[in-house]
Amino acid sequence: MANLPETRGCPVVRADFSDDRSWQRLKMEITTSTEEGFGANVEFVEDHTLLDLDEHAIIDHYPRAYPHRYEHPVVFVVDTVALSEPEHPILVINLNAGVAVRPFRTTPRGVQSIENNLSISNMDFVEFTNATGADGIFRGF
Repeated sequence: MANLPETRGCPVVRADFSDDRSWQRLKMEITTSTEEGFGANVEFVEDHTLLDLDEHAIIDHYPRAYPHRYEHPVVFVVDTVALSEPEHPILVINLNAGVAVRPFRTTPRGVQSIENNLSISNMDFVEFTNATGADGIFRGF
């Protein structure tokens, strides 16, 4: 297990370093406000210790430490899948110490909805998990 990044905003962790241009495009897509003016309160972090890890190893890398030892309920991970698939599905890992819910993936535009709703306890992680498609990707409600 690793230490979680100390960030003010919810962390979006870069785990694949193969394509700087795609990383920059994803960052812009994540931080662009919605039509209603909502934005994601995120902070981008690069973590070379995740390099070459598969999805399961990345998930196991993070301790479930929210809210006791960590400020954010989730971590978003931009891994090889996120950079190589057409929709850029970002891995979303639940950090809640009391709830074991499977991770899922989201489009970059979904980060805002997830971060906003979880940070104010308006919704639970499981509600987003249940709203994923058959392929495990959250595309909105």
